Amino acid sequence: METRQPAQHVSLVATREVIIGTLTGLHDVFTCFGALGWFDEALSRHPPFTVDIVATGEGPLTLDAGLSLLQTRSVEEVSHTDLVIVPSFMVVDGEWQTGRYPELVDWLLAMHAGGATLCSACSGTLLLAETGLLDGREATMHWAYADTFRRHFPQVTLALEKTLIIEGEHQELVMSGAASSWQDLALYLVARQLGSAVAQAMAKFYAFDLHSDGMAAYRVFSPRFDHGDAAVERAQRWIAHHLDCHSPVERMAAGSGASERSFQRRFLKATGYSPIQYVQALRLEEAKRLLERTSRPIDAIAWAVGYEDPAFFRRLFKRQTGITPGGHRRKFHVPGATCPP
Repeated sequence: METRQPAQHVSLVATREVIIGTLTGLHDVFTCFGALGWFDEALSRHPPFTVDIVATGEGPLTLDAGLSLLQTRSVEEVSHTDLVIVPSFMVVDGEWQTGRYPELVDWLLAMHAGGATLCSACSGTLLLAETGLLDGREATMHWAYADTFRRHFPQVTLALEKTLIIEGEHQELVMSGAASSWQDLALYLVARQLGSAVAQAMAKFYAFDLHSDGMAAYRVFSPRFDHGDAAVERAQRWIAHHLDCHSPVERMAAGSGASERSFQRRFLKATGYSPIQYVQALRLEEAKRLLERTSRPIDAIAWAVGYEDPAFFRRLFKRQTGITPGGHRRKFHVPGATCPP
């Protein structure tokens, strides 16, 4: 006779800004057992999870997206849970406002103290960081919100290229990167509780595409211009239109009127990048755009963005993004789309 393990209780956190696709996708994953037994015997078992959607207050929760969540529990009703997942939020204007959910933050801390594993998907890491549990640790999240995260939580080290990060003395803090990497989070949690065979069966049924190459290929480089250094800003504006320049750092320094050493210090202070790192980031961002939106040969793209040696360009691209230029083109090709030459 099969010995049944007690079902783990999963709490999915909801606020008005929650992205419904992430929330319902996670709900589907943790409640599909039993119904999918016909598909793979690994999924044919007593449901190993019970799932609640929790929020502050009582009654239906109306989301900013215009939908209502009818079946939610107040956090005041949930005194114990095994697994908490904070799904992604739509952060208005890209700026996180701290202190809006003190009840949720207190509840997260209480659940952690009671032994729960706390997880976040994408921008949900912003709320998780308000607990202070990530201070002095590494975290990942959606790259688009990196600036607001760093301003509010300077004690946390962001590793945006990582798909999953597991932290804590008991590996009880788990975070996933941008957007659909919530699927990686869900499969990791299922495998951790039930084994890899169950997670693999689920990945096949839902056709989840794991982000084994990391998140760097998805990241868009968005340089800062609000630093207040006019000479550095002029250099940034100039290089954006001269990516094929063969000595970009020297040319930018000469245009600033400062010595090269002084210019490099000012540039790093203003932008957070050394001049050569900044140039490389701009060049690779333009290369990604050309790979995605044109059918130009890779060597021609390398030359267009300032690299005379296509082999060096390929190595640099792979090192910075985790994928080859050809792999990037295939990854972001939309079936049926035609690209101009």
